[in-house]
Amino acid sequence: MQPVDSGDEEAKRSFIEEARRGQIVRAAVETIAEEGYARASFVRIAARASVSPGLITYHFKTKERLLRQVLEYVDARLDRAMEGGPEPLTGFEDGLRRIVTGHVMHCSLHPREMAVRQEIGGADVPAPVREWIARGEEAGRAEMVGFLTEGQGHGEFRTFDPEVFTDALFAALNHAPARLRRRPPEEHEDYARELARLFAAAATGREPSD
Repeated sequence: MQPVDSGDEEAKRSFIEEARRGQIVRAAVETIAEEGYARASFVRIAARASVSPGLITYHFKTKERLLRQVLEYVDARLDRAMEGGPEPLTGFEDGLRRIVTGHVMHCSLHPREMAVRQEIGGADVPAPVREWIARGEEAGRAEMVGFLTEGQGHGEFRTFDPEVFTDALFAALNHAPARLRRRPPEEHEDYARELARLFAAAATGREPSD
């Protein structure tokens, strides 16, 4: 009889546990999207995930920890969308266009995730969650300011205040889900492209173009 490889067993358990955690997080996204943060109890999430409430407690301990995992899941998927695919960037303008179009099209394709993001951001969540959200937003803004500043240093972007530009860009992107809800789906790609053209023109100082 061959001895049991404890490393393989641990890896198997880890894979199963991660899969279960992912299942619970996705169920939480759906529950919050349909019923709101206040009604998204462990009992309701468990029913949607077809698991016991105790299993959610085992994996996440508290609703605060589950909320953080939900936001990390949603934001990670949004970040990947804003990378714009595996093709190499051709420059800073290309990067800016990918950020804008990726964000808008992710909002179009995954409206529930964006609704959850806004729901949690506007809800009466525990203070540690709100502080964590605020730190994430500040980090995102700092990253964008750094990207714009670097683009200016390489001569691709004109001279402007990167913080003012970031404020305007984030305001437009945060408003995108509401704007898309007022438009038919077949217009969403055009909306994304037009918004990208406008911000690219603002950053480069050139006339908008495709």
